Amino acid sequence: MQSATTDKKYTANPSSAQEPANNSSYTDEKKYQFVSLTKDESSFLNKKRKSWKLANPRGLYTFRDQPIGIFSCMLHIATFLVCAFLFIFYLYLPHDKELINGIGSYSNITPLERFSRVLLIGLILFNLNSLKVNIKAYPIKRYWFAMASNSLFHAVLLNIYYFLFSILCIAFVGAAQGMDLFSAFEIFEESANYEIFLIIDTFISAGIIWYAFRFCRKGLKQ
Repeated sequence: MQSATTDKKYTANPSSAQEPANNSSYTDEKKYQFVSLTKDESSFLNKKRKSWKLANPRGLYTFRDQPIGIFSCMLHIATFLVCAFLFIFYLYLPHDKELINGIGSYSNITPLERFSRVLLIGLILFNLNSLKVNIKAYPIKRYWFAMASNSLFHAVLLNIYYFLFSILCIAFVGAAQGMDLFSAFEIFEESANYEIFLIIDTFISAGIIWYAFRFCRKGLKQ
């Protein structure tokens, strides 16, 4: 006897089939949903977008789609050259040679100081090369000099703050012992703790450069 039951082909529920598509469209709408700005907020945003960015790599990276004019580019080039001179002056042009009668002049730079200076220059060149690679992947006109000058200027400012903080610490310790700043610095330079300070100073200076040039390593197309 033939069975009265028949084979049935089960089809997917239309509502469940459309659910992923609906969720996807909802996610896209939610992702690209615009937020209304007040007049003051819009004015503040436009002011930040069009401002001259001289030591603000974060702002330059945020508004990287904003076109950079010729005058701004020339200002960035001049800033880069001045900061490069200041950085080289800070690293290489201090009085590193002493004159001894009957012997001549000799360099008082320690091997650790030489390593520190080479490391800092190497970090700067590495970050500038990373910026060049990012520019090739997603070219932005005049962006290289703008980001390079902003990052280097930021590094110079952070080094100035660090230098002033170090001077204040030495002056405070010297004043506690009844010495002036120059005497305290000479005694500290001749002490055994000076080598430890050079090691810590190398790590801090490298960290400053790594932090100041962090936007040179970030991808542009995000």
